[in-house]
Amino acid sequence: MGKRPSIVFDDGDLGALFKAPTDISFVGTLETAKIKGRNRKKWLLVNVQDKDMFQSQLLNRDLWSLADVRDVLDRHFVFWQIFRDNLEGEHFVKFYKFTEFPCICIIDPNTGELVKQWGFMSHNEFMKEMHDFTLHYRFESGARRKSFDFYGMSRAEMFKTDMAPVLEPEPARSPSPPSSPEPESDPEPESDPEPAPTMPEVPEDVQPGTVHVTFRLPNGARHTGVFQQDGGCSELYRWLEIYARIEHHNVWTAFPRVLVTEDEDTSVKSVVGGGARAMLIVAERE
Repeated sequence: MGKRPSIVFDDGDLGALFKAPTDISFVGTLETAKIKGRNRKKWLLVNVQDKDMFQSQLLNRDLWSLADVRDVLDRHFVFWQIFRDNLEGEHFVKFYKFTEFPCICIIDPNTGELVKQWGFMSHNEFMKEMHDFTLHYRFESGARRKSFDFYGMSRAEMFKTDMAPVLEPEPARSPSPPSSPEPESDPEPESDPEPAPTMPEVPEDVQPGTVHVTFRLPNGARHTGVFQQDGGCSELYRWLEIYARIEHHNVWTAFPRVLVTEDEDTSVKSVVGGGARAMLIVAERE
């Protein structure tokens, strides 16, 4: 019986077998990828690769090269493959706190919010997850059927947590011993706290020269205001003081995390980019 011949791949064969999907991957930064997602009303699907891990190569060979996978990406997503060791990848990994690679995630291009996250997936696992995602999530000007904040808490959970002190009944109080009557005096008029001004309505359509900025407050709440792109960043802080009653806080960009200075000479557009919508993070000053 003759010896079974072995198959030998040369470098060219291996390169073709595990070739990165450069023909379908977006080329640019996270911000420009989000802009493309907003313009095309598609989610951003990100694959963070580690060149030293063989599973990253398997994703190229067994997932991103398949026709049905590419069809899903083309219909629903802007696909962006990055590497954890380049500058953009390092910022991305640090901001979203990824620790295991390769990883696959879905980002909301309107807010930069991490919506879904997975590790290595087989073809069947990927197709099932994408089917479930497209069934339960709908891209509609950034709206979704289910809503998550940055920390994975649903709006209902946020409401329950924030309202717990209000909803809990007050503990029964023991009767106090009678006290001797005090001489009557004219009661001092109580001053009612000044009510917060009503937040201006935000139109559904973004007008030219303006940007809709959503602020995420320390308690998880979100408020959206309309700003002139050429206006100064001091307007952002002034809006928070008037309508959200937020003082002595800093404002940060979502990604990469950069402090927004309270400066009239720095334009809003230079901070949030040229998109129609942006997310800023409000945090207490240390």
